[in-house]
Amino acid sequence: MKDIKILKTQYQILLDNLIHYGDKSNIPQIQTIKYILNLLDSNPDMTQIKTMNESLYPPRGGLGEFYVWDDDYDKRIDLNEPIDKAKSITWEILMKD
Repeated sequence: MKDIKILKTQYQILLDNLIHYGDKSNIPQIQTIKYILNLLDSNPDMTQIKTMNESLYPPRGGLGEFYVWDDDYDKRIDLNEPIDKAKSITWEILMKD
């Protein structure tokens, strides 16, 4: 149950950043994360969530290539740190099983 709560928090961080900083190319990831959040609220089937998470990282595009650009290096690091952590935490939790 603790992992579910952590996953929900991390996916919400990813969703918020994709909505705020993403573009049209991120619509599939936004829709997938919304679906994952609904699954976590209703029927947390970790196998299905793991499969959905993997779909967020296609060979081109997706979360693997998503980052926030800012000309100020320090600001860019600050903006991307929570995104990178959320991606890492979700993978760590889903790969445990």
